[in-house]
Amino acid sequence: MNISKTFASMATAVCLVLSFTSCEKGDDTTKQPISSNPLDSYALAGVKNTTNADVKLYFGEEAFVGYNTVAVELFEPGTQNVIENAIVSFLPMMDMGTMKHSTPFTNPAFDVDMDAYMGSSTFIMPGGTMGSWTIAVIIDHNGNIDTATFDIDVVEKTEAKLISFVSAVDSTTKLFVALKEPSAPEIGLNNFEVMVYKKESMMSFPPATDLNIEIDPEMPTMGHGSPNNENPVHIADGLYRGKVNFTMSGYWKVNMSITDNNGKTVKDDAYFNITFQ
Repeated sequence: MNISKTFASMATAVCLVLSFTSCEKGDDTTKQPISSNPLDSYALAGVKNTTNADVKLYFGEEAFVGYNTVAVELFEPGTQNVIENAIVSFLPMMDMGTMKHSTPFTNPAFDVDMDAYMGSSTFIMPGGTMGSWTIAVIIDHNGNIDTATFDIDVVEKTEAKLISFVSAVDSTTKLFVALKEPSAPEIGLNNFEVMVYKKESMMSFPPATDLNIEIDPEMPTMGHGSPNNENPVHIADGLYRGKVNFTMSGYWKVNMSITDNNGKTVKDDAYFNITFQ
């Protein structure tokens, strides 16, 4: 027997086995293609087909009482060709049986990065036993006007994202304050953003742009607050932006004192609860 040839044959067989095994493992770990659709993380609320456009409605997450980011995709009927040059508007409505009312919202504009029309709706109450919400998406494309109406299930979050109250300065003025940021709080400085609206009628909720807001975050269970916070100031269209500093994770209560431009107290005991790990 030629021992050298025998060992050489065995070595070749082992190499072939290892080679096939390596290939099989490589096949098992092949990476799947990553989707490039920026709306994949959004919640699809519905799809409607109109005469002149196929319409997809999305929310940043499942619709809730408070400030919601809303996105609309428009396609030419029966295709995946995106319509970029339409004029799109919203009409959110709550049907309570004996009465109907709208809610604060911003009409969407086309965002080239999202490849969709981006707007918002700040729902002021939940659906269910209270009534039912819809959003009408009105589309004007080259002079052709279509409307797609979607049923929306609006829930109340465990930690409220919206507070409402009557102004202490003027008992005829009702205000709504919606927490916009932080949406994903973390230890350290976070953007603190609220949207503030006033009720003008059952159908009109214009931005409140003339208020002063002071914040004072605290951890009630730990007995301390935090330094280096920045009071939110009005930026545009009812958006007030500042900074809140969370020095540790857990339950925080962000107290707010709201005054008008004359220094009169509108609300001195408003707050949002924010808990994170």
